[in-house]
Amino acid sequence: MSERTSQVVRIGQLKGAKIKIKEIKNDGLQEYITIVNRGTLAQPMSGWVLASLRGQAFYPFADGLLLEDGMIVKIQSGQLEPNAAQAERSALKTLLWTIGQVWNNQGDTAVLFDANGSEVDRYSYPHERVIGSSANRTKRLLYGEGGFKIVNDALPRPKKAVRSETMR
Repeated sequence: MSERTSQVVRIGQLKGAKIKIKEIKNDGLQEYITIVNRGTLAQPMSGWVLASLRGQAFYPFADGLLLEDGMIVKIQSGQLEPNAAQAERSALKTLLWTIGQVWNNQGDTAVLFDANGSEVDRYSYPHERVIGSSANRTKRLLYGEGGFKIVNDALPRPKKAVRSETMR
């Protein structure tokens, strides 16, 4: 009789899942980011990584985390909120990243990568526009001996052909 073992599944975003960064709260020493699954299918988060584009800080999601449809995950960094018990009611799951500061006070961009290193979503604050043309390009996450590294995606997105017809 063969022995069965479980394996961690690392996949990109499933067609029925819609994983989005909902908000970033950066209030001095207390900060967190919320991620929601707005789809109709649960998404395994093993191998997924949340990154601060400006600070080059990386949060790899734990193996076995399943983001159910409609579920909100809060990733805490910095000091814990004094009213953390109230905050817990609004988020179904809270994860601790670090007690250190992650998000830049003047503005930053959070980028969510799937298990294949492809950008799934991004959220910038205090406003959508981030200085520098490189910041607006689609990113890819690489993992090597030195750890994680964010690079511009090598393949630009193809432009749709515009069809024009002249009327006579």
